[in-house]
Amino acid sequence: MQKNRELAEVFRFLANALEWQGENAFKVRAYRLAADTLEALQEPVQALVERDTLRDLPHIGEAIDKKVRQYLADGTFPALQRVREQIPEGIQQLLQLPGMTGRAVRALQERLGIEDVEALRCAAQDGSLWREKWTPAVKEAIQRAQSYLSV
Repeated sequence: MQKNRELAEVFRFLANALEWQGENAFKVRAYRLAADTLEALQEPVQALVERDTLRDLPHIGEAIDKKVRQYLADGTFPALQRVREQIPEGIQQLLQLPGMTGRAVRALQERLGIEDVEALRCAAQDGSLWREKWTPAVKEAIQRAQSYLSV
């Protein structure tokens, strides 16, 4: 079931990346819901693809199905490649922190100039991270991600 988790992480990253870029909220939500569905599967996603029943699942439409199939075959798909090419590496690392969202990363970047995980770690250590007044959603994302930073 490793591929299930891997695909869920890929779709969460894609959702966060698109949110960071200011993409349509419906598309962002669709990727997050697909990630949740893939992560909750009780059998390997490959088995569903082989039986051609992936689209029977909630939140998995034609576009997601195509991306899953391409990822299983090639380890990537065009939309994922595009965001990886467009977004700086440090921002990508922030977007992949558990609990982090594109909106939270954008807020960190705009308000504190945080561009990578190390800058976030430093801001947490020197206290500047918590001198800011964050929205509840951004605050929650930062708190969840911070637990993975070993601060």
